[in-house]
Amino acid sequence: MTETIVTAVVGILTSVGGYFVGRRKRQNDFLSELQGSIDMLSAKNAKLLEDIVELRMQNAELLASVASLKLQNESLKKEISELNARLEELKTMTTK
Repeated sequence: MTETIVTAVVGILTSVGGYFVGRRKRQNDFLSELQGSIDMLSAKNAKLLEDIVELRMQNAELLASVASLKLQNESLKKEISELNARLEELKTMTTK
């Protein structure tokens, strides 16, 4: 009879111990997966931040180029206007 009780108690204790060990392992596995996800997202975030910095630099360069092209365009418009005025003067001089 005591053997049966001891066997039952040992079985119960083994089951309870196995449950807690398994539960802890599942929690550790879950935490490991979460840490892996955090590390992956951290790396992606760092890469995206690098890309943002690079794109901002390119944007600044493009804005400077646009400003320079606007100045050149205005200068060329003025030159064209002056050349057209001179051309008109020459036309009127040759038609007289």
